[in-house]
Amino acid sequence: MLQPHLKIKKIAKNVIVVGDPARVKRVISHLKNVKEIGLNRGYRSCEGEYKGVKIAAVSHGIGSPSAAIVVEELAKAGAENVIRVGTCGGLLKEMQPGDLVIPNVAMCFDGTTKEYDPKIKKVEADKRIVAALIGAAEKEGARYFVGTNRTHDAFYEPTENFIKLSGKNYISSEMECSAIFLVSKLRKMQAGAILVVVTPEPPEEIMKNPNMVYALVDEKRVRDGIELAIKIALQALHTIKRSDDGRKNFVENH
Repeated sequence: MLQPHLKIKKIAKNVIVVGDPARVKRVISHLKNVKEIGLNRGYRSCEGEYKGVKIAAVSHGIGSPSAAIVVEELAKAGAENVIRVGTCGGLLKEMQPGDLVIPNVAMCFDGTTKEYDPKIKKVEADKRIVAALIGAAEKEGARYFVGTNRTHDAFYEPTENFIKLSGKNYISSEMECSAIFLVSKLRKMQAGAILVVVTPEPPEEIMKNPNMVYALVDEKRVRDGIELAIKIALQALHTIKRSDDGRKNFVENH
């Protein structure tokens, strides 16, 4: 069935989702035999091969409502594993622009997940995808952090909101992960994320200098971080596919 927003019928089982349609181009630059399979309302969908594994790249726009639409339609089109490559604010003092975050939990400060479940407070990323991302990050020698992400709705929120995050043990803040993780779970898919710190925004420092919020400190390091995050996500999906093939072969031969 043709999906109403993505305008696709079928898609690869392994998918990297990104916010910016232009970032799809960066993902597919690592793939072979690339073809565009959908382009509608800012949602761009492409497929290709990475080390023999069929992988798709799809843009989901900004915010949880848009991301949830994409994941719902990816599920109907045959996707099984979804990794978000995106950006975030870093909430730890030691974070620098271009650092990577692999969230294992997303706190639901957004409205979309509340419509699916009014009582929801947090949602976990798929453990297998988290492990694959960590393994790939280690191989790349990347500087990364693992922990709890906060997903919210208002990009230009009051700085007072950041200050309230002090002492909550959150390591990052962005606008899509909770919806992607939740909808994936509900539709029997596995999802994770790897995020690039754009702006270090530790609550303790924002109390002293509110102008830190949204400040682009080092765009080159962010661009390099995004490129590294894409490589790690691709390698993680390749690892998962190889593991699945190994299990399948074992079952067939025993």
